[in-house]
Amino acid sequence: MRIPVASRRIVITTDVYEMLRRQKLPGESFSGLLRRLAASKGKLSPHFGALADEPEEFFEAIKRVIAGVDRASEDETGKSAQE
Repeated sequence: MRIPVASRRIVITTDVYEMLRRQKLPGESFSGLLRRLAASKGKLSPHFGALADEPEEFFEAIKRVIAGVDRASEDETGKSAQE
């Protein structure tokens, strides 16, 4: 979708440029990328299914990390994370 507008120049650091470049879709302009990112702010739906291809081991590792954090929190507070 092309919207005729005046050209604007912004200055960003190289690391930010690389972050944006990696998020661009094939054929997408930087204006299109920024429009897409600004429009999706706060919405989770664009990320649904993002982990669909991860192996079961990935989720098991996440569960172990969460359990470890819960145990550490329980040790500090004396309360169960389930409460």
